[in-house]
Amino acid sequence: MTDIIFSDDLIKEFIYSVYRKEVLLNLKGVVLTEDDRKKLHEKRDFVNSLSEDELNDIRTWIVDRLKLLEKQHQ
Repeated sequence: MTDIIFSDDLIKEFIYSVYRKEVLLNLKGVVLTEDDRKKLHEKRDFVNSLSEDELNDIRTWIVDRLKLLEKQHQ
């Protein structure tokens, strides 16, 4: 597997992007409501509060999953 560097910022951005997609897919209209914005801010704050150990656990999980997928496709 090619070595990929998953920085803390990249991990946080990935997690937050999943939350953003979830909120945007559930929108009732085109414009974000105040409640939608509040949910996004809460999710962003949660992601930003992750400890170094939590980020390392997530990083390890992602790398392990990628390695497993790579083996399945060989």
